[in-house]
Amino acid sequence: MSSDILRFLDSSNIDGFLFVGDSISNSDMYYLSHFLAGDRFAILFQEKTSILISSMEKSRAKKESCADEVLSTRDYHIMEKLKSCGKPELAYIEALKDFLRDHGVLRLGVAYSFPIGIFQPLSRHFDIQVLESPARRARSKKSPQEIDCITTAQRACERAMQRAVELIACSEPRGDILYRQGQPLTAEQIRSAIDISLLEDGCEAEDTIVAGGTQAAEPHARGTGPLPANSPIVIDIYPRSKTNRYYADMTRTVLRGEAPGEVKELYHAVLAAQEAGIGAIRSGISGEEVHAAVSAVFQEMGYSERDGCGFTHSTGHGVGLDVHELPSLSEGGEILKSSQVVTVEPGLYYPDIGGVRLEDLLVVRDKGCENLTRSRKDLVL
Repeated sequence: MSSDILRFLDSSNIDGFLFVGDSISNSDMYYLSHFLAGDRFAILFQEKTSILISSMEKSRAKKESCADEVLSTRDYHIMEKLKSCGKPELAYIEALKDFLRDHGVLRLGVAYSFPIGIFQPLSRHFDIQVLESPARRARSKKSPQEIDCITTAQRACERAMQRAVELIACSEPRGDILYRQGQPLTAEQIRSAIDISLLEDGCEAEDTIVAGGTQAAEPHARGTGPLPANSPIVIDIYPRSKTNRYYADMTRTVLRGEAPGEVKELYHAVLAAQEAGIGAIRSGISGEEVHAAVSAVFQEMGYSERDGCGFTHSTGHGVGLDVHELPSLSEGGEILKSSQVVTVEPGLYYPDIGGVRLEDLLVVRDKGCENLTRSRKDLVL
């Protein structure tokens, strides 16, 4: 990526790009360093990549990171600076200033999310530009190894989905509620089964959606309580591998009992829209065009968005070290490039019916796309 770095630095007229934070919450930092740390450290992005980290983590960073250079705050006399400044944060900023000067930095780039408490004192000594992270767009195009990581997480996602679907399929409709082993089957029970399956596969997930009935009319409602019979249940799982940090993403909608005609029609429309979206994906088409293809199917079938109902969200998004990243399949979505990984997830939502959403995970290719998702799409169990 060195040629891309040089082009970015030259076009931005900066001597380096600085990140300060932790690589657990900042995926750009992990992408650039391959070093996972919950404590704060700094990455200076130049022709070479340099890390400034605490002395406690220096040895591990040298072994685990892909940085060209690893320096510690002790190398910049942090303890002497602390005695002089009296405050740890001021001492850290002084060490950071020396680190930047040692690397010939006068004009500095930082990301929009850069901590303001560090930006302000540094801006007194350096000419700073706030720019888009150089890693943000680079991350959208996946290497074969990254696609393998995402595929592995997707297989774990599918096994968890299968466990959830089997539990619902084994339940018994009684009136408007599903029962299992004499007790109401709840969203929490399904979510727990999903979590256990993912943990067994070395993955983890937060805020998995298991929403039935009217709860499913809210696209991001997590879902609580007994699951309904004769009504759609939306299950959206987006796990991350605990080993390689890459995400997968998939949604299925299922129903146990008798499916009302209007629910069958919704499901048919969503499936047709998803097929149109998947069929449109290829390198060189824009995310906006894919979104338009999906929206056109809904319009033709009489499901126009109105009063906050119908198809109320984008068609999809990129997936990688973040579950939502570039590119976007939406109005204003950019041109798709080969080897990007995206979702196609149309849905329809009505308060008096519930919601239906289907989501597959795909790799953009030059003449189409490769679907990484193998799970069946059956509404009635």
